[in-house]
Amino acid sequence: MADDGKTLSTEVASSVETVPSPGTNDVAVPSSGAQGDVKESLLDAMQDAVPQLRRNADRDDDDGVSPTRAARTRSVDDDSDLPEEPTPEELAKLSHAAKRRVRKLNSQRMKLASEVQRLKAIEPSAQAAEQVTNYLRQHDIGQDDFLLGLELMAAMRKGDFRKFYEGVRPYMKLCEEYLGLALPEDLQQRVQQGHMTTEAAAMFSRERMDRAMAQTNAVRQQAALQQFQQSSAVQLQAQQREVLVGQVVTTVNAWEATIAQKDPDYPAKKAAVQSTMKAVVQEQGPPRSTEHALQIAQEAYRRVNDQYRAWSPRRAATQRTPSSTGRTAGVPSPEPNSLLEAVKFAREGARL
Repeated sequence: MADDGKTLSTEVASSVETVPSPGTNDVAVPSSGAQGDVKESLLDAMQDAVPQLRRNADRDDDDGVSPTRAARTRSVDDDSDLPEEPTPEELAKLSHAAKRRVRKLNSQRMKLASEVQRLKAIEPSAQAAEQVTNYLRQHDIGQDDFLLGLELMAAMRKGDFRKFYEGVRPYMKLCEEYLGLALPEDLQQRVQQGHMTTEAAAMFSRERMDRAMAQTNAVRQQAALQQFQQSSAVQLQAQQREVLVGQVVTTVNAWEATIAQKDPDYPAKKAAVQSTMKAVVQEQGPPRSTEHALQIAQEAYRRVNDQYRAWSPRRAATQRTPSSTGRTAGVPSPEPNSLLEAVKFAREGARL
């Protein structure tokens, strides 16, 4: 039911999730054409309904083309040669409001064209950034590692070899230990103590690094999986909440329409029901289902009805003894036989 712009269902659904109200759609109404166009349309309709008329009209045409068909072809709008800006003569025929509208549309068109040009200019950069982002994501390269690589390459480019060497030295050490070119300190001591050979120490170092890298990759994959699951769960909850909001709006609207038909005083109670419903939502929490939303609305309506009954004045009881009007000292007045007696009896009753 129409009201100040708010409905009871809006109040209930807003506690679940704010739902933007749909915008209004402009409907273009075709203007009526000239009388000649109407006649031509009627003729076209008649000729379409009776093919013989269409064939006769085509045959009577000297050029072999139906006049109505040619007119229909000419009526098709062709704006290929239409200039972007209106001419001064065209503007002169428009009203002041229409001129302002044209200027506004031209300004919007120019801004849009400028924005399109700007987007086209940055499109190559955006595509390059997207390619880099996809490459880093595909190869599981973090932001810190990516920035470190850029800094080391910049240092190498500038000739700062010390910075480059200090940056790549830890990674070079890992590569040497994995390839067996060097041994970790703990394994070097075991070789020096005679507990294992150099070949065995190199093989053990490689296997230990493989296990460590496998464990690290497993942890990172598990973290990525958990993050994906959490993101999917959030999206699913958002979709479910959106569906619930729509169901709540439909259910409460239907309930409110029924109540409005049954209760003639509901328009006066509606604002109070909406305010009371907010208190009920704070007590019971947001609607968890359509049944819960309906319970909230019913509880708010019940409380408002209780308040209205408490505020309404009590009706006075009907007296069992008739009024003394028309009586004199408890004796009924005689019925008047004429207008003069009626006036007389009325005076006597007024003096009592």
